[in-house]
Amino acid sequence: MNQPVDPQENQLFRFADQLPPALWQDLKARPPAEAAEAAGAAWRSDHFEMSMLGRDFGIDPEGQRVWLLHDPEHRLSFQSGLVLVSALIRGLGVPPAGRMVTPQELPGGAQFFQGPHAINKAPLERLFGHDPALLVERANKMGGQVSEGADAAVMVPGLPLLPLYVLLWAGDEEFEARAVVGLDAHAHHQLALDGLWALTNLMVFRLTADKHD
Repeated sequence: MNQPVDPQENQLFRFADQLPPALWQDLKARPPAEAAEAAGAAWRSDHFEMSMLGRDFGIDPEGQRVWLLHDPEHRLSFQSGLVLVSALIRGLGVPPAGRMVTPQELPGGAQFFQGPHAINKAPLERLFGHDPALLVERANKMGGQVSEGADAAVMVPGLPLLPLYVLLWAGDEEFEARAVVGLDAHAHHQLALDGLWALTNLMVFRLTADKHD
């Protein structure tokens, strides 16, 4: 069974200030106005501003720094930095399809999202399996909204052009709770598969963490 994944807990790369220099070089090689438009971000003359999972971040390519706008001293996780910088490098400006797919349905997803890269749904099933309303409450706090399907379904704003979804079927005496994590069908136009995996990790952790902003 998958264990809860805290995006802070990585033995080699724990924080956003440990992103590989090559990643920052790739971002600096892209015209900032182009990167901002393609990722749904804003360029502020010397840094980007971009939302992720209901919070606003600053990204400074020259200073190689990523920070929460409302809490600049908070040290961000490696996966947070990876997703934000990668989206600015890779984003193609393709609008959301408005249609949910499972990660395995994306190009290359059936091979990638398994084993160590399987989507970590267990924390969702444990916390919300007998309290679907709590899922909706937590998603609303992240700027999400109710979606269609299952006993509870929510859409969460992963990135400006990349909605994420959670569908939950409550457990009972006969059946165990079941969760499905979904992505917009155009998600692969914003991030590579490893970036999408990291973003789902961040969403699951934010939804199930004990403390919330």
